[in-house]
Amino acid sequence: MRKGKPFIVISLVLMLIVGLLSGCFGGTSATGTSESGNKDAVQLKFAYWGGPLEKDSIEALLKAFNESHPNIHVKGQQIQGSYIEKMTTMASSNTLPDLGYFPEGSLPPWLKNGAIKDLKPLFDSGEIGDKLKYSIFQFEEDGPIAGSSVANEVTNIYYNKDLFDEAGIAYPPTKAEDAWTWDEFVDIAKKLTVDRNGKHPDDKGFDPKNIKTYGVNNFTYHYETFLFSNNGGIISEDGKDIILDQPETIEALQRMQDLMYVHHVMPTPANLSTIPNTDTALLTKRVAMNIDGHWALQELGKAKKEKDLNLGIGVLPKMEKAVTTSYGTPIVVFNTDNTKENWDETKEFLKFIMDPMNSLPLIQGGLWMPNEEKWYKEPELIKKWTDTEIHPEEFEEAVIDWALNNVQRNPNYYWGDRSEASQIITPGLDQIWSNEKSAEEIVNDIIMPKLDKKFGDKYQ
Repeated sequence: MRKGKPFIVISLVLMLIVGLLSGCFGGTSATGTSESGNKDAVQLKFAYWGGPLEKDSIEALLKAFNESHPNIHVKGQQIQGSYIEKMTTMASSNTLPDLGYFPEGSLPPWLKNGAIKDLKPLFDSGEIGDKLKYSIFQFEEDGPIAGSSVANEVTNIYYNKDLFDEAGIAYPPTKAEDAWTWDEFVDIAKKLTVDRNGKHPDDKGFDPKNIKTYGVNNFTYHYETFLFSNNGGIISEDGKDIILDQPETIEALQRMQDLMYVHHVMPTPANLSTIPNTDTALLTKRVAMNIDGHWALQELGKAKKEKDLNLGIGVLPKMEKAVTTSYGTPIVVFNTDNTKENWDETKEFLKFIMDPMNSLPLIQGGLWMPNEEKWYKEPELIKKWTDTEIHPEEFEEAVIDWALNNVQRNPNYYWGDRSEASQIITPGLDQIWSNEKSAEEIVNDIIMPKLDKKFGDKYQ
């Protein structure tokens, strides 16, 4: 499922949440006539975001559930625009849905104030299924659990094989142990980048203002993966120290800035308006490689199937170590009067949507990846979700071991101050991406002083 920036900049109106706790939560009425004609069916509302393909997939899943559970009827509510703002507005008017997607970085205050139900008992009992450990949203040791990712989404390279063939370049590696070094990646991206006069970045007379094909898309959305790769990051893995100002982190940020302004192999933010959507960009050879989360496969797979995109997939380049991270929106249960009164029915739908077997069409369609370990280990299950028309032939090799063995846990899953820190970090990083100053200057002179002021001595 495609999302906005992983650091979602939010001004949560906590008073609205607190207000909810002193009054009745909203939601749909407890009973009503379902499509099956059962007037006593429990009514639930499920909120989600996404484009047309995601809408079709979600509505098909809800239809399957409703048909198999005549005593429950779940109605989808697609929310366009700023999801968190609309959720906050619904909270203030007691009209929250019963279940739904929820932006990862915004979870802690909603969970802490009780607007989102603690699902820890379901995870402790195993009733919700044996989920990938790194996909569980828990912000305190042995604390409440907001949920786990409905889908696992790791980051890979997607690319147009035709451009590699034309340039006589070997395809990106499919095994972590063979991952390109950063220098190898930059060199290959240069060979794939060409201006409108046929020149490459290292050629005399290359025109960076008139690039026909970029070696790689702008992947600053996924910058944190490359901080991990260089043994850096925003916050330490134990959540105790902010490490944004460590040399390894600054070096990785500078390397990504250099892709745009020194090597000219990646479009700058100012150039993005000239770059079409991911599938069109690869099809029209506007970019050669696309670094993105697994959700991109839904659109790219459709282009492979319907427009003959010669699609390939590989592991990410490495700085110091080959690593990826996972994204994945949680399905949360809101503490509405309806979910309290009809907890058994609510739980039944939650278990249904969180079971990869029930969401197999979304997984086979490229939108989601399974959220349980057995789907990466048992050959029959692996084949069930990877043996399709849209998955490139090297998908299993490039993704299965990668997702099992090379994921560094995303702070979205464990850092309670993610949202507040993001309001400082994200605008600062934007100044790096727009080349206003060097990464070191932005981090040390702009971002860190604001973080120190915000959090005091809470973090080292």
